[in-house]
Amino acid sequence: MRPLPEPWVLLRYNDPEYDESTNNQVPVPPTEVPWHGLLQQRQLSASSVDAGNVEFQDGHVTSSYILLLDPGLDPLPTERDSFRDEDGAIYQVVGKPRARRPVRSPRRTAYIAAVVRRSNDM
Repeated sequence: MRPLPEPWVLLRYNDPEYDESTNNQVPVPPTEVPWHGLLQQRQLSASSVDAGNVEFQDGHVTSSYILLLDPGLDPLPTERDSFRDEDGAIYQVVGKPRARRPVRSPRRTAYIAAVVRRSNDM
């Protein structure tokens, strides 16, 4: 299988460190892992709500997508992690990503499927 065309950056969440002088938690920037994938619409429909979009308040919409990733990403992303696209838009991982295998060929992983969401008020 050919590599997927879009460059993405996985932003892995890091646990905060403790500052010994103040005993407070200090945030640590996320670890950036470059990867390739392809963003897909979750559902196709004429209606925005049927397409996986949810409007919490007027003007605040979150959209749900499927991000297909090249195999080999280890460990798989968690709900605390997110992805950044070429334009700098951030997509939060929702749920647990799954490794997908073809039905009629060797049982190697064909791609990793992750449900992600994008919110316009982040």
